[in-house]
Amino acid sequence: MDDSLKENGVLVFGSGAQAARGAAHRASSTADSDSPEIRRKLRIAVFADSPLQPRWLVEGFAKVAASDFAEVVAVVEDSATPQALPWLLRAYGRVDSRLFGSQPDLSELIDLKTRVPHIRFLTPPNRDAGQAVIAAWRAELTRLRLDVAFALGEADDRVLEGVAKYGVWRYCFGEERGSLETLAGFREVIAGAPVTASGLKVRWGAAQERLVYQSWSRTFPFSVARNREYFLRKTAEFGARAFKELHRSGEAWLEQCAPVAGIPPSQSESAPGTAKIIRGLSRLGGRIARRGLQKLFYVDQWFLAYRFGSEERWQGDVRRFTRLMPPRDRYWADPFPIERGKRHFIFFEELVFATGKGHIAMVELARDGACSAPVRVLERDYHLSYPFLIDFDGQLYMVPETGANRTVELYRCIDFPDQWRLEKVLLRDAWFVDATIHRTDDRWWMFVNVGVEGAEPHDELHLYYADHLLGEWKPHHRNPVKSDVRCARPAGRLYRRDGILYRPAQICAPLYGSGVLINRVLHLSPQAYLEQEDERILPMQPEGLLGIHTLNRAGELSVVDGFMRRPRVGDWDPGASMERPEDFLYLRA
Repeated sequence: MDDSLKENGVLVFGSGAQAARGAAHRASSTADSDSPEIRRKLRIAVFADSPLQPRWLVEGFAKVAASDFAEVVAVVEDSATPQALPWLLRAYGRVDSRLFGSQPDLSELIDLKTRVPHIRFLTPPNRDAGQAVIAAWRAELTRLRLDVAFALGEADDRVLEGVAKYGVWRYCFGEERGSLETLAGFREVIAGAPVTASGLKVRWGAAQERLVYQSWSRTFPFSVARNREYFLRKTAEFGARAFKELHRSGEAWLEQCAPVAGIPPSQSESAPGTAKIIRGLSRLGGRIARRGLQKLFYVDQWFLAYRFGSEERWQGDVRRFTRLMPPRDRYWADPFPIERGKRHFIFFEELVFATGKGHIAMVELARDGACSAPVRVLERDYHLSYPFLIDFDGQLYMVPETGANRTVELYRCIDFPDQWRLEKVLLRDAWFVDATIHRTDDRWWMFVNVGVEGAEPHDELHLYYADHLLGEWKPHHRNPVKSDVRCARPAGRLYRRDGILYRPAQICAPLYGSGVLINRVLHLSPQAYLEQEDERILPMQPEGLLGIHTLNRAGELSVVDGFMRRPRVGDWDPGASMERPEDFLYLRA
């Protein structure tokens, strides 16, 4: 990833900071475009292989149709016959959905015409029709003054060439962007791939296809139905996000999107044969059985580790750290240190397994290795974690994760360390996780992941900014600024080294807590955000460390968290807990 950047989930290819500056300039130059020709709503025609389409897709278009930046002016039904899935795959799908799926089923077919308001319902001519008939049909489409022609399923979109100002759009799946919608997420589960990719691409004029939106989700390794549910809920949002940006920025935005060598529809992924399905399902069954045994005999447990000393790059080796191991019935994670009057404290999440709900606890450390007993300092009726600390203007504040309450809450310390009062609710009405605050000379910034309902919260990084900590927090107009499970979710405070600003992020694939990725922040403004991978910190497996997802520092105190597998009964040697690496790929699934 050294030669690529990600902007709004889209790869911007180039070389280092020079490419970043160029992409940031393009982003800022198109952000506030107010061209008269795009002030009206975008006019979209949906070109479908059938009026019956998956629920996730129909709901996505219903959101577009209800927006103030786009309208669906026509639904065009092609006469294509969708490819039938093999009987064994259909049988597995029914069982899988019953065991792991949820309601409503996102793959359920519903009528596009009854859910999406449209002006016209059209039927294209037969592919064998004469040139005059086809020409008349294209002329009718042209009179609709279309901005976007959106092709679904196996519709033959060659007839749409040139009828829409901004080309022919399609959803795309898989790293090669060639998977059929009905097979999206299947290959990744069967193969045990760590991530599942989805996005939007456009064929625009004579230019190569461009990738206008791309995202990566963590693959749920035990169920195709669950995996599809996670990433399709998010994918359903892509159309509205992309059309909003197209309406705001127009052609200039499309021109800066990266060309991609996508697979033509005629070469899209075909359904696997019976033998391949059987082999894949056998591997899947073995994976489920191994995970069942792991949960029966072991508990996955997060712990804290710290050390005093000068600042240095850390490579995931905890042998020089002192470990704070929790009792067997709970875990400790998300450490945030603070130095007060030459005394050192760590605030962290404590979660007791029996309750399933976290609260904020604290310990005091001494350089000689002494450590106080944990003290519970903040608890609510809902889950708390990630106690981000802000020492500002003579006051100590905390922003714990309160996503279960659909808020971002700011608390002020009124009696250190265990008396805190709610000062203000900074954000409401979304699934916010791991809010991380950073102050520049003239502005406050909040980096926070926001989860799409029914999906996972690890994938999408949003930005908010304010003139004052207690002021009004405004959303970045390019939210989400990143849509990648491998490098989005915050992993601790931003920090500077040699004058460069760095942002730690969680690597949440193949499992939650796989490691920490350090991003170099290249551009931070209300118009654009760009960052580039600088280094990866992965757990040193010979030490039995299976995961890390937070690192922080205060003064000379560095803190991290990590997790291991701990036997449910009997004695336990943390340094000897590592088995085969492949046994630990999906500990938090």
